[in-house]
Amino acid sequence: MMDRAALHERYEKARKAVREASLFLLSHENLRSSITAKAENDYVTAADRECERLLISSLSRSFPEDSFLGEESGESGEGSSRWIIDPIDGTVDFMASFPDYTISVAFEDEDGIAFGIVMVPRQDEEFHAFRGEGAFLNGRRIHTDETTPLGETLAILVPPHRHHHLLHEYMERMERFYYTVSDMRSLGSAAISLCYVASGRVSMYYELGLHIYDCAAGMIIVREAGGKVTLLAEDDSWIEIAASSACAHEAMMECING
Repeated sequence: MMDRAALHERYEKARKAVREASLFLLSHENLRSSITAKAENDYVTAADRECERLLISSLSRSFPEDSFLGEESGESGEGSSRWIIDPIDGTVDFMASFPDYTISVAFEDEDGIAFGIVMVPRQDEEFHAFRGEGAFLNGRRIHTDETTPLGETLAILVPPHRHHHLLHEYMERMERFYYTVSDMRSLGSAAISLCYVASGRVSMYYELGLHIYDCAAGMIIVREAGGKVTLLAEDDSWIEIAASSACAHEAMMECING
């Protein structure tokens, strides 16, 4: 079992690596025009690949015994603990110069996700959390919003843009959300959506069709901020996720389940 000092060493190294990757993306946004389609409504740019290469190279030099799961490069290494990396969560945002794309890095040990870092380069916002130590935005403690009436809050609801056959079911759920919150948004990044729950900017976030690299870092940030995360579906194909403040979670699940 990895001791806390070793985890903290990885945490600080990861924060530094993510900040360096953020500077790389800000100075190489021209790479957004080099685009390859991976699947329907699923794209990768040269910046995704290079940012992931930089992150894995930096972290593997310091921790060669660890394994890696990168969105673009897949699984590597044979260690029992692994890094989970999404070099650009919100690639379409990045392609369109929409400012809500993120870098998402999490570390998983035998007890689950130990820490997560989500960087929003264009907004210079670093969300981060370490297991049992709380969640932070640019070093300041954050919490979910447990006081604002739900009818006065925002929710982030993301249509199934890669699973069009699920649209009808999603729209029925979306209608129920309309009667629960004040208004809704869709930002294009699971990581930033989870962090907005954690920081109290929105009361809830719901999406299906995700992968673990989209949400690993964000999930621990929500939980360490006092919120709740439910994985409604989780397999090798995709994840369905519901995240909210603690007080909103029951209402959220009612909207989803009908």
